[in-house]
Amino acid sequence: MNYPNNPMPWRLEWSQELSVHIPEIDAEHKHFIELINALNEAIAERMSLSEVRKRMQDVLDDAVAHFDHEEILFIEWGYPEAEQHAREHAAAAEIFTNIMKRIEKSEQDYEWVEAGLQVKQLLVAHLLNEDMKYRDYWLAQNNGQAPLKQG
Repeated sequence: MNYPNNPMPWRLEWSQELSVHIPEIDAEHKHFIELINALNEAIAERMSLSEVRKRMQDVLDDAVAHFDHEEILFIEWGYPEAEQHAREHAAAAEIFTNIMKRIEKSEQDYEWVEAGLQVKQLLVAHLLNEDMKYRDYWLAQNNGQAPLKQG
C-alpha cells in the first residue's frame, strides 16, 4: 500500500512525552517503538506473511523481556504498585498469546493488520497509562533524578 501524504500511517515517533526519565527503560521503549514500526512497515508494504509473523513475534518477545526487566526494577525500588503493574503485564502477555494463537495459521492479510493494530494499541496504552505511574513514583522519590544504573 502506498499512501501519498503519509507513507507509514501507523508510524510511531519517540518523544519526550513518552519518556519515563529512566535511561535504561527509555532505551527499551525506544527499541520497542522501532520494532512496532518494523511490524507496521511489513503490514503496510504487504510483505510476506512469514515476515509479518516474524516481526510480530519480535515485538511480543521484546515486550515480555521488557516486562520482566521492569518487574525486577520495581522490586529493587520498593515500588508500591509493583504487584498491580505485574498483573497488568501478565494480562497483556495473555492477550498477546491469544492474538498469536488466533492468527498464527491465518493467511488473511486483514487479520494480520487487525492483530498488528491490537498489539500496537495495547502496548502503547500500557506505556502511556501504566508506565507513567512508576515514572511519577520514581521522580517523586528521587527529587526528579533518574536512577543510577545498578550493577
